Amino acid sequence: MNNQEKKHHISRWIYGISVAVIILVNIVAWLSAQFCDWYIAYIFPVWLNTYARLTSLVPFSVGEIMLVLAVLLTVFGIGFLVWNLVRHGKYKKMLKKYWCSYAWIFLVVCFIMTSNCFIMYHASSFSEKYMCGNEAGSMVADANASAVTEIVTEEKIVYTKKNIAILRDFLVERCNELALQIERDEKGNAVYHGDLIAESVKAMEHLGEKYEQLSGFYVTPKYLSASEFFSQQYIQGYYFPFSLEANINSLMHISNVAPTVCHELSHTKGFIYEDDANFIGFLACIESDDVFLQYCGYLSVLNYVNNDFYKSIDNNKNVYKKHVRISDLVAEDNIFLSKEDWEVVEKKAVVKTATVKKVSNTLMETTLKLNGVEEGMQQYDKVVNLLLDYYNGVLY
Repeated sequence: MNNQEKKHHISRWIYGISVAVIILVNIVAWLSAQFCDWYIAYIFPVWLNTYARLTSLVPFSVGEIMLVLAVLLTVFGIGFLVWNLVRHGKYKKMLKKYWCSYAWIFLVVCFIMTSNCFIMYHASSFSEKYMCGNEAGSMVADANASAVTEIVTEEKIVYTKKNIAILRDFLVERCNELALQIERDEKGNAVYHGDLIAESVKAMEHLGEKYEQLSGFYVTPKYLSASEFFSQQYIQGYYFPFSLEANINSLMHISNVAPTVCHELSHTKGFIYEDDANFIGFLACIESDDVFLQYCGYLSVLNYVNNDFYKSIDNNKNVYKKHVRISDLVAEDNIFLSKEDWEVVEKKAVVKTATVKKVSNTLMETTLKLNGVEEGMQQYDKVVNLLLDYYNGVLY
């Protein structure tokens, strides 16, 4: 065996061992939440305080660049393969080297995704760590149920329709009140004078004083360059595991910015579940000293609670009208994109928004379920259960 063959032999062994380690780590993660919690507490911060600090120094989204490069490398490789077939194997050696390099890149990506994402899907949730260790509660649709919560099991609290009605009305009242307190321009549009992103990071740092896992260094949130494309997917923000970045949509309505920044930053702290991230974003905003952030925090969960409340009364409009009305100001602020921004998105769209959204939802649903999240995208809605738990003993 010559030196070249020895190198190939050693390389194959290293690759095989690396694959085995990655698979083993994922298996252990699926089997042990304790291992995942330990990893998030002691190993994950190493990447956050080294690699993430470097990517934070770059003014643009490194994750977006990586995504584009991944697509280009894959397309080029497929094109090269087809061209080699057309040329009857003339570039066989070059093609082999290319796909070998691609295989190593793919291995690194798998390692990073495992380290910065997959393991977190099997860790303890925010409620398990910081809300008395209880599993998030659920609501029952009993028309005659009282407003008092009932402990059904040792782990789960079941809430009544009256509970969610009280929660819904409270959130509407807070939104209505705060909508009158924030600054607006001559057209009545919400405005913010200052660095909204910096203030959002500050809110997360403040929350970190109460919840240990949220303490320490925070990455620098960045706007997505391809916000039009992400808008077609109705995405407000994106956590890039392979660059450890918190990215947000630059086109979305200003009321979405603070909760989204806090949501994505919570992912960089090891809370990967979407309901946890929604809840953490809500908490960070409402506990801020900034009235604008408080308003945005309550507004960020209003739709989830309002929709669940409406379902709980069997979509009965007459019953709904008897409850606190959402003010016109709140309704105007409670949007994803303005009409003008939607026009910009549609004008630049290469593929129809409906198609992009459908493909995006399918991929997201598949990704979540492959990582053990059985409810898929409905996990976002589970923030309602966390809110019911949070206000238990306060509102009802």
